[in-house]
Amino acid sequence: MRERRVNWLCTLVAILVMIFLVAPLVVIVIASFTPTALVTFPPQGFSLKWYANIFTSSTHFMDGLVKSLEIGLLATALDVLLGVTAALAICRYDFKGKNVLLNYFTSPMYVPSVAFAFVLLQVYSQIGGVPGMARVFIGHFIIILPYIVRNTVSVLHVFNWTLEDAATSLGANPVQVFFKITIPLAKPGILAGALLAFLYSFDEVALSSLLSTPRFITLPIRIMNYMELTFDPTLAAISTLLMLASLILIVLMERLVGLDMFMK
Repeated sequence: MRERRVNWLCTLVAILVMIFLVAPLVVIVIASFTPTALVTFPPQGFSLKWYANIFTSSTHFMDGLVKSLEIGLLATALDVLLGVTAALAICRYDFKGKNVLLNYFTSPMYVPSVAFAFVLLQVYSQIGGVPGMARVFIGHFIIILPYIVRNTVSVLHVFNWTLEDAATSLGANPVQVFFKITIPLAKPGILAGALLAFLYSFDEVALSSLLSTPRFITLPIRIMNYMELTFDPTLAAISTLLMLASLILIVLMERLVGLDMFMK
């Protein structure tokens, strides 16, 4: 009887927590379809004009989206090359300073992005003439690297390295072993790390706000600037689209590697 009460209480608490987390998102989605300029709940009708407002040149949201995608994809792609190489070196070989190297690659995760952005800002001010895209890219390139390294290392720690020796003994050269044995088996960690790194880069505000220039502004900064000057359901509409895009990415990752990889 006592176990039933405990289970019932745990279920009730879980339901209340889920309602607490999901209710604001539901309100945002519903408010994005309101026809009035003021956000009202429940809405006084149905309209898609705020979604259309996202694509107008006056809001500059699409320009910010393109720049965020450029930074996120480029930084993630280059970090995959560096991060996977570092993870393979750390897990495949035994050498002195191995843990120090791992801590070095994951150290940006423990530094507040605001503090890191101030340091980069001082460096850029001393150098001078650094383009806006390069300023933001270097910052994102560094802060998202730990997510790729850690997820790849988590897979390679349980990697059966004798499979590489077996493939070599059967006549495979090092390039074939790498692309047909090592990479496919490490793919879950690489994909999980790449997705987390991209999402972190895409959503980064503190670092981008300090390093961006008037000619290069990412989407989160566009949203923040718009919110300071205007308050209408356009923000609810773009938030709904971003939630939908995140949901699609989560479904794709569940199909490709499984969501349990993100819990490791």
